[in-house]
Amino acid sequence: MGLFDRFFDLVLKLTDPTPSFAPERCLLERGAVGGCSACAEACPHRAIDLSSGSVVLEEADCTGCGLCVGVCPGIALEYPLGPVQEAFQKGQGRLKCSRAPGEGEEVFCLGRLTPGMLAWAGSRFGALTLARGDCASCAVGGPAVPEQVERMAGEARRYFPELEVRVTTEPLTGAPIGRRELFQNLFGATRRLAAEALPEPPQEILPGDDGTEPLPDELRLRKLAALKAREVRWPGVRVLEGCTLCPVCQNVCPTAAIRRYRDGQERVLELELERCTGCQACVQSCPVQVMEPFDYGKEALLEEAIELYRGVPEADS
Repeated sequence: MGLFDRFFDLVLKLTDPTPSFAPERCLLERGAVGGCSACAEACPHRAIDLSSGSVVLEEADCTGCGLCVGVCPGIALEYPLGPVQEAFQKGQGRLKCSRAPGEGEEVFCLGRLTPGMLAWAGSRFGALTLARGDCASCAVGGPAVPEQVERMAGEARRYFPELEVRVTTEPLTGAPIGRRELFQNLFGATRRLAAEALPEPPQEILPGDDGTEPLPDELRLRKLAALKAREVRWPGVRVLEGCTLCPVCQNVCPTAAIRRYRDGQERVLELELERCTGCQACVQSCPVQVMEPFDYGKEALLEEAIELYRGVPEADS
């Protein structure tokens, strides 16, 4: 890598921080059975340390590729989705990585594209075109990026099955940008990146004003896409006979999708489907192993809550 490339990477790094971490949504922090190491396994630069029982991001090693964000089961790692959503809007479904040749709207690395973002963009703009650079030699995301994009698109089709994604190494529009032109535009691009680093989310993903805990932006985008889809396979869980109505499933759920409450003499387990990521922490942690994965259709998504189980716990009877 030449001096100019290193300088360019440094400028991008200074204006594009590591992902934010929400410990309350981390399966390690929640004490889920089996824990989770998905983020560390996905990181191509060993920038994530889990030895403390939590996620520690090593800023000096993180390149900002975003590969950890897409695989996090609890959406505990996040980049602001506003800039990417805006880029898709301006590009009308056409987007390139920062290393791809040509012109057009861009995201720093295609590894940052999450299932919710791809599903939303597909529901809004139809077939998507993503241009990438030479991932095999890229120091940002590396050779794992194309496979990650394919995996994220597959997950996105749960929420918007009509999604079409074309990944190309050809320039989106116009001729490739030369080094002289890139250098002349560098500081203007830097100001834009800095302004977008922590933006206000676009109107479509603003939190509600009904007093409830807002959904993570990733889940909001998944729901927006699902509401436009003909069919949906939203990942959830169901409860079989034998449930003791203990609080374990509620305690380990990273997104508060499962709620346990008292209704008279009975205890009730409910699932707020739009909050479920399909992480299966509840399935793995259930002491009596009566929870199992289950895909729900669009009709279930429109319900306020799904009753999973109801009864009188033995300790209360």
